[in-house]
Amino acid sequence: MQSELKILFLDDHPGVRDGAGTLLSQRNKNFNFFYARNCKEGETILKANPDISLSIIDLNIDGEDGITSLTSFRKIQPTLKAIIYSMYCAPKNVENAVQTGVDGYVTKNTEIKELENAIITVTSGGKYFSSEPMKMMQKLLSKTANLEDDCYKKYKSLTPTEQEVFSLLAEKKEPYEIAELLGKKLKTVMNQRSIIYQKLGFADRLDLIEFAKAIGVIF
Repeated sequence: MQSELKILFLDDHPGVRDGAGTLLSQRNKNFNFFYARNCKEGETILKANPDISLSIIDLNIDGEDGITSLTSFRKIQPTLKAIIYSMYCAPKNVENAVQTGVDGYVTKNTEIKELENAIITVTSGGKYFSSEPMKMMQKLLSKTANLEDDCYKKYKSLTPTEQEVFSLLAEKKEPYEIAELLGKKLKTVMNQRSIIYQKLGFADRLDLIEFAKAIGVIF
């Protein structure tokens, strides 16, 4: 008889989270789920249950990045394995997930059996990426040209500092707010905004926000 597998399931939509967990538990009696709706709840669960070996994490947790939650979780449980389970699969999403060291990535438009397969594969020491994130990984590696890839290449042409300002502009922060957050002069931020607009060919903030959504910088 296989031993019980304890899994932390982080998703702020209880219908999705609890529904998927119930279906998975019916399919595999060894799965034991612990549900969290935010990072803080997940941290509390991990501290109380150090034998949890796997986490399933949505990318958008009430407007926060699920990857950040995973980083926090691994400070508590360094060997914690992770599967991203999300409706988002833009280039930035996949790249961040891979760079953070996730063990799997499954999109929510797949059948529940695919998530079950991912759990079994990852807990057996393998990696599992469903069709969409796998294709995106291949595009990122091969640099295949299409509109979405071209957008991401343009974004990567920004310096790290410009990317930081870009993200804050995409979050609808005003230049004076960005200056305060980054400890910069307002004039410096205004200049960086102009450079970003020029490099990416934006006419206004709306262009920037739509671009940011397309590449996965914001949800």
